[in-house]
This record gives sequence, structure tokens and C-alpha cells, in this order.
Amino acid sequence: MLWVLGIVAGVVGLVLLVPVTRRMVVLTWVFARRLVPVLGRKLRLVGKDYTTARAVRLAFEDLGPAYIKFGQMIASSPTAFSKATTEEFARCLDNVRPIPLARVKRILAEELGERATSAFSELSDTALASASIAQVHAGKLQDGTPIVVKVQRPGIRGRIEQDLALMGLWARTATLLSKVLRRANLRGIVEDFRRTIREELDFLKEADNIESFNALLAREELHPLACAPRVHRELTTPRVLTMERFFGVRIDDKAGVDARVSDTVQMLRSTSEVFWSSVFLGGFFHGDIHAGNIMVLDDGRLGYLDFGIFGRFSDDHRAALANWIGAMVSGDGEQMACAIKAMGAVGEAVDWAGYVKDVTEVFLPLRALTVDKPEMLEEFFPKVIAMSARHDLRLPSQFVLILKQLTYFGRYVMMHAPHYNENLDPQSQQTFVKIFMKFNAWRQQTGAGEVHIRPSQGAA
Repeated sequence: MLWVLGIVAGVVGLVLLVPVTRRMVVLTWVFARRLVPVLGRKLRLVGKDYTTARAVRLAFEDLGPAYIKFGQMIASSPTAFSKATTEEFARCLDNVRPIPLARVKRILAEELGERATSAFSELSDTALASASIAQVHAGKLQDGTPIVVKVQRPGIRGRIEQDLALMGLWARTATLLSKVLRRANLRGIVEDFRRTIREELDFLKEADNIESFNALLAREELHPLACAPRVHRELTTPRVLTMERFFGVRIDDKAGVDARVSDTVQMLRSTSEVFWSSVFLGGFFHGDIHAGNIMVLDDGRLGYLDFGIFGRFSDDHRAALANWIGAMVSGDGEQMACAIKAMGAVGEAVDWAGYVKDVTEVFLPLRALTVDKPEMLEEFFPKVIAMSARHDLRLPSQFVLILKQLTYFGRYVMMHAPHYNENLDPQSQQTFVKIFMKFNAWRQQTGAGEVHIRPSQGAA
């Protein structure tokens, strides 16, 4: 049971991790306090809705930024955890108690020196957003240019490094004792989280990601469709990120979107084109396109925010993903199965015929996803989990992250143009062909074969 694991991890940590002993004591106490009541369900001391997942989620919120972010990663790992677990962890706090403006100004002074007072003519008293790692304030430069300033919470780096060490120990202990957590590859999830959150703590890296994205949009002539904020480098450090301010609405604000966009199907085509151009022609992608991170700007373009999570593909995985997408568009289940195998997800002893059959049954029905079949989206990840268990698949984390973004896109389709399906839409298929022609030119330079897309023959 998880509460026992918390106590065991606490005792081991006291012995092995002396520099973080105090944090381990806090962690052990919080987990025990939240998890022991789970036992009370049998005695009806707590309600049936107080599940183990809820108890752990509440403990994560008690423990602060690193654990809240880890909870969000669990929510974004639907191939590793059940639907009930991912839905519970999706409730991890998006907003936390803001730090006072005086503290924000102190951090700006520490990072920017004299520029902290000379560069800004205004800085809002109230934060636009307050999240686990940073908070954002609106302001203006001396010349009146509207900007937003993202400021990292004080003291967060040391706390997170302590928590990362403890998470690693907890994951190693838990996977030794739980077959379910071994299958979920909890240690791998913790390692991915370690890498991701360290990148998120470096705002210079996020600035690089933003500029890479904007450079790709410029190179592929996609700026009429989308943009990311311009970074003010002279006012950016590892703990402060100063950017252009966007004006518009979230992509899930239907009334606001309808007021700014005359053709929502074309808007969705643009979202798809930007995403796949980034993946195949850039080798990277925005790794968290939930509705809070995509705006529809007042001029009708898409505006992308928060580039802390930035997926990247190796050349081999990018080629395999292209074959997977080509198979999806063409309706070729065996080609799709081969593409997943090329990602290193399939062992040599797999039952090939059964594996191809499962891949075909799990993935290809999404080609026919429409508003009258919303259950397809809800059933998708449970089917992926079951298929992975049957064939002992180890899907690459970046591929799973791609699938997660596709589910976000599916929700936007359901909201704005429920009968649109990019896999069956002739104009979207032409866009795919255009992207793949450019991608094939790159593949040929590397000595790889081309990706071929046959015209779709209808839904599978």
C-alpha cells in the first residue's frame, strides 16, 4: 500500500539522503496523513470518493511545486495510468497563492539590476497567472510597449532538487514492491519529469524554444496563421522571462473565438498545419497545447504561450512518426504497426499478427472521429494501455506526448467544428502532402526512404 511505501521511503531516506533529511520527514508525514485515512473507507470513516489517487493528489498539493508539476505529468501519462487516476491528477492546482508584488520586484532587481527600474514604466499589482514555478505580471516598457514578465518563485530550485532526489528514491522503492508501477514504468516517468522540470526552471531555455518556434513559422511562411510572443532578451535571465503581450481569447472560449474567426474549420486546419510542420520540419513541438496555452488573437491568428514543455524527436523517431502519420491518413494498419516498431516500442517475440490487428483496431477508428462518436476519444487511451499490456509495448515518451496533444486537438474540433476530420478532409490531406514533400527532401539528404501517402478511401 502507498502509505506503507511512504513510511519505508522516509526511513530509508533518513539513512541514505542526509542533505535532504528534513524534507524527507515532511514528505513522510504528509503522505501518512493523507493516505492513512484511505483505510477508513472500509470502516466508513471517510467517503468512497476518497480514493488512493485522491489522497496522493492532495499530498502532492501539500508538498508544493515539484509535486504539483509531477501530478500534472501523471495527468499527461494516459498510457501509464488509468483514466480515473489521470482525471484525478488533472485537478492538480493550476493556480497557487501568488507571491507579493514587492517580492516580485526584489527578484527583478536581483536578476536585472538597474534595468528592473529603468526598463518598465508599469507593472501590474495583480498577477495575470500564478502557477507552481512562476507567476506572470502584465506591464509596459518605457516606450509603452505592452509586455508580460514571468518571474520564478524564490527558493524554488533548491526545494525542487531535494524533491527530485526523494522522488527517485520513492520510485525505486515503489517499483520493487509493485508490479503495476513497474509496468507503468514509474522510474522512467520520474526521469522524464526530472529532465522536464529542470528545463522549465531555466527561462533562457524557454526563450530559446520560443525563438526556435517563431523561426520555423517564419521559414515555412506560417506567420499569417500563428505566432509566439517576441522575447525581450535584454530583460530575460534564467529566472525572469520578458515577452510581448498577446491580446485575445483562449481557444476554448467559443463565443470569443467566433467573434474573431469567420471560418473555424480553417482555424483548426491552421492549428494542425502549424503543429505538424513543427514536428516534421523542425523536429520539435509545443508539448502542452491545452486551452490555456493557445489563444485566438484579436487579429484572428493563433497565439502560442508557455514553451517550458518542448518535445523533441530524434531523426529516427521523426521518420518513424512520419510513417505512422502517413499510415493514419492512408488507413494502413500494418504500416502503422511497422512505424511503432521502428520507434523501438516492440520486442522481437511479439505476436506480429495479433499486434497488427490491435494497432489497427485501436488507432484507425480515430480517422472517423466526429461529434456523434465522442466516446472514441474517451476510450482511446484505455485501449492503448490494454494493447501495451498485451504486447509488452514500451512507447517512447515523446510519442505518448504527441498522442496527448492530439487529444487536445480532438477536443477543440468537438467544440468548434464537430463534423471536421482532418484525416478525411481533402484540404488537410493536401497540407499533409505538402509537409511530407518537404520532409522527404530532408529524408533523402540523410539517405532514408520516402514516406508515401495514398489517398484515403474513407473511414476505417
